[in-house]
Amino acid sequence: MARLAAILLAGALISAPVSLFAQTDSATSEAAPQLLTATPRNLSGLPYRILDQDRLLRGSQLGQQILAGIRAAEARLEAENQTLFDQLAAEERALTEARASLSTEEFRARADAFDARVEEIRTERAQISQQLARWSEGEAQRFYDAALPILVDMMNDEGVLALLRPETVILGSDALDLTSEAIARLDAAGVDTGEPAPFPPLTETAPDQAPAPQSTP
Repeated sequence: MARLAAILLAGALISAPVSLFAQTDSATSEAAPQLLTATPRNLSGLPYRILDQDRLLRGSQLGQQILAGIRAAEARLEAENQTLFDQLAAEERALTEARASLSTEEFRARADAFDARVEEIRTERAQISQQLARWSEGEAQRFYDAALPILVDMMNDEGVLALLRPETVILGSDALDLTSEAIARLDAAGVDTGEPAPFPPLTETAPDQAPAPQSTP
């Protein structure tokens, strides 16, 4: 029974999954380019400009819809994890309370069965968290696929041959960044990515359906 806390902590049963986009802010800020405040006289004809893909996703209406769906799935998984944790904790308390009325052999058998189920649930939740991460990546890719034609049209209009990530620029003018223009174009286009890919049921496990420990007469 003492293994329950260690198993739960090792599996991070009650922790929320790490969002695909949760780490982008710090990573981007650390690698952010030093931009000049002076504005070039003429940007036309420049073969390259800067596009912040993370800001495009977070700042556009379509991107916000995609992120809202991802956060909803994360919240659902977190809620299920918490429910499972509470149910398992209640089972552990019930088994502990019944210990005095059980023989050593029967208590050990029930405790081992309980530990095995906890480990099974921990493994299941880890797999589901990985599934959610892959699904989130797919949703982000769905956004960029939908935005690609808009970006191509913008590049053609501006005479741009390449779009660079901000972190690839060591020194440059902020006038090179056309992310805001890209967001405005994407919003104006009203791009629809269609229905999101279905996310599988997060869990079929129901620890509260397991028979509660019974005291022997």
